[in-house]
Amino acid sequence: MSAPVSQRTRGRLSRERVATAALELADADGLEALSMRTLADRLGVGTMTLYGYYRNKDELLDAVVDAAMEDGEGGAPPLEGDWREQLRGLVLKARRNLLQHPSLVELRVRRPVLRPEALRFSETALGILRGAGLDVREATAAFRLLFTYTFGFAALSPAESTEEDRRAALAALAALPPNEYPALTEAREEASMAMGGEEVFEYGLERILDGLEVRLGR
Repeated sequence: MSAPVSQRTRGRLSRERVATAALELADADGLEALSMRTLADRLGVGTMTLYGYYRNKDELLDAVVDAAMEDGEGGAPPLEGDWREQLRGLVLKARRNLLQHPSLVELRVRRPVLRPEALRFSETALGILRGAGLDVREATAAFRLLFTYTFGFAALSPAESTEEDRRAALAALAALPPNEYPALTEAREEASMAMGGEEVFEYGLERILDGLEVRLGR
């Protein structure tokens, strides 16, 4: 006689498998949808079974961060080129990971993400900035700028603006009184196209790197 589904599933479970399932659930449905009960239902086990792997939801969320960061690092090519090329490659890789795992953005908005795996991005970026010639204080400030830009863009701008997004923005801007909003009225077409997307993100990143290059030139 075969074992019940919950027993068979439990035999295949591990901390890594539970964390991966939690990450998939959070990415698909949002952090609000992630609970021990919902995750247990998805895995086909009892809720108390999960507490044998993670003591509480906070511990599970830490594991979700680790799983997302490990996924982002997996198979990534080494950074090449000068400091600017390395930093650009690192930030673009981080952005791709955030697009793949939007739950990371939700988590960061709610609380600091200070897991060792998550801090590898910080370590690498600071190493590049220090190697470029910035002192510790300015390298730290420059990293914070890059971090805030990357996460802020992911949180506030769509990965790719849809035609519906553009039409809605254009309609809102077109309805503004030109005498009160002359700059926005003039730029309504351009503003509606700049709501999100890779090209807009890279424009901002290049301007940040331009500023750092000026600082290093001094």
